[in-house]
Parts: sequence; structure tokens; C-alpha cells
Amino acid sequence: KGTRVELTGAEFEVLLVFCERPGRTLSHDQIIELTQGRDAAPSERSVDILISRLRRKLERDPKDPELLQTIRSSGYLFSPEVTSE
Repeated sequence: KGTRVELTGAEFEVLLVFCERPGRTLSHDQIIELTQGRDAAPSERSVDILISRLRRKLERDPKDPELLQTIRSSGYLFSPEVTSE
């Protein structure tokens, strides 16, 4: 088994969005819409900050991420295989 990691509500919401869409690149706008709704007005920077915090908590090396990858000019990709039990 893995290690238990404490997440904030916002971090959990972002991770859940990725787990529900494994292998798909999601743009900043898609992440905001899927976590906060169409009328939300947070900045793209807030998404970058959440991704950075998740990387620090989940990645072996947050500076060289394997799980949450940046896709240039597109967004972010959650690369692990996701299964449900």
C-alpha cells in the first residue's frame, strides 16, 4: 500500500478531476470549470499553484514530475493508470 497524504479541499477536487479523466490533457479553463463551475473567475495562476502543491505532496521529485506532467501550451496531464475498486 501507499502512504496517506493530507490534501486540502481544493487539491482533492483537482486530483479527483484528473482521476476521472486519466490520460487526458486538461487546460487551465477545463480544470477551473470542472472544479468550480462555469461561472468561476479564479486566475490560471491559481491552477498552477494547486498543481505545484499536489506535485510536492505526490511526486518523488516535484521538479521532474512523472504523475502530473505539464503539456506545453495545452495544460496538464495525469499519467498514472487509474482503476476503481
